[in-house]
Amino acid sequence: MSIRGKVLLIVILASSLLLSMGLLMRWGAARGRTIRAVALRAQAQHALINQLRGDTLEHLYLLQRARASGGDTSAILSERLRQVEAQFTWLRTLAREEATLTGEERPEEARLLDQAEQSLRSWLEHAEASLRGQPAAEGDARFQEEFGLRVEPLLKEVLRRKRQQLDELLTTSEKTLEKGTRAAILLPLVSMGLLIMVAASILVPMSRRFQELLAQTERLGRGEQERQLPENWRDEFGTLAQGFNRMTQQLQATQARLMVADRLATVGRTAAGVGHEINNPITYVLANLSYLQEELKRAREGLAEKERQELLEAATEAWEGAERVRFIAQDLKMLSRAEETSRSPVQLSAVVRSSVRMAAHELRGRARVVEDCADVPPVRGNAARLGQVFLNLIINAAHAIAPGRAEENEIRVTARLGESGRVTVDVSDTGSGIAPENLERIFELFFTTKPVGEGTGLGLAVCRSVVTSMGGDITVESQPGRGTTFRITLPAFSSADARVPAPSAS
Repeated sequence: MSIRGKVLLIVILASSLLLSMGLLMRWGAARGRTIRAVALRAQAQHALINQLRGDTLEHLYLLQRARASGGDTSAILSERLRQVEAQFTWLRTLAREEATLTGEERPEEARLLDQAEQSLRSWLEHAEASLRGQPAAEGDARFQEEFGLRVEPLLKEVLRRKRQQLDELLTTSEKTLEKGTRAAILLPLVSMGLLIMVAASILVPMSRRFQELLAQTERLGRGEQERQLPENWRDEFGTLAQGFNRMTQQLQATQARLMVADRLATVGRTAAGVGHEINNPITYVLANLSYLQEELKRAREGLAEKERQELLEAATEAWEGAERVRFIAQDLKMLSRAEETSRSPVQLSAVVRSSVRMAAHELRGRARVVEDCADVPPVRGNAARLGQVFLNLIINAAHAIAPGRAEENEIRVTARLGESGRVTVDVSDTGSGIAPENLERIFELFFTTKPVGEGTGLGLAVCRSVVTSMGGDITVESQPGRGTTFRITLPAFSSADARVPAPSAS
């Protein structure tokens, strides 16, 4: 899960907990209001029933006074019956409201109210009719007795039920209050604990990853680049770790290139002096060996033919060895002065033909050379240095081809003008190719795949140094058993280049 998703999860969880607490508080408040409303209606019914009992006794007193004074008792009865109807109607209304609030129907209570109303109305009518023809004392006692037997038990039952209902409401209210208090204490605690657990499960791994990133940064600062961050984190830290590891790898590669560049710079500073020190005495050795060869060829007297031939061969081998040392010294001098390449127009076809002629001895018996560089504009560079580059590449191509089947093998040098105004030269051969593990190292200084004594590891390093100093580039493609292609890209010479003075050689 991403960090954004984790933060969103915490927000949703916290919002849900707050919503739950709000709903619980709202339910508790609603429940309290319902209990209060039901209790008020039950108390109203209780008071109304007590009022019914009192009004009935007062009605009996009014009837007695009207009889004694000769008044109209029927009018008093009609008024009382109207009051009774209104009071029982109000009792039923309160009962229905209770049922609506609690969601509980009370059919037994409704039946008791109906019976109480009928009994009370019947008692009132009977009392009014009987009082008109009886003495006061006799009628009073008998009517109160009938009221206690016929009506009051029903009213007491209703009162008992109302008291029971009030007790139940009180118990329910206490339980609700207790539950609400417990929930008000436990729910925040549980919610906070759950929120802390979820937050910890998210934030603790994030903190550990932050610490790991910080530790990796400190290790890089100390130069420790071997350890890498785990890339299996399923969030933004995984992407960050991948980028961090790529950066570490690039830093390692950059440091490796800097070390190579430093070694090259060291070689460059010493190559000129070494080449000069080697070149001067080797010139004397070569001159003397050439003189000795000429003298041995002319010497006839005093030496047997076999002895003369052995001495001639020894002098020739010494001359070839000294010539090889001279070539090495020249390569070292060229490597140290590659950046001094002058800016002048160079015809590639002439340079390539000259290089092929110089490599004719190496090409003989190995491959034929095909050259196609005529239809390209001049390049900006130095003809002598470019000649050295093509000579090295052609000789390397020849050495990659086994001698004896020259008609089957080919070294092709082709040039073309690219769309970007740069000239591309391909030097291809049908030789043995280069192993994949050596492709990345063939331009390194002193790296060679030739046997000891046959290769110095300078040739391709010199080629790359010369080409890059002219603003160009050199790459290689190879397939073992099928051949190799070196691709050189050089800037074409333009009229603007002619106005720029060439750098002076030191």
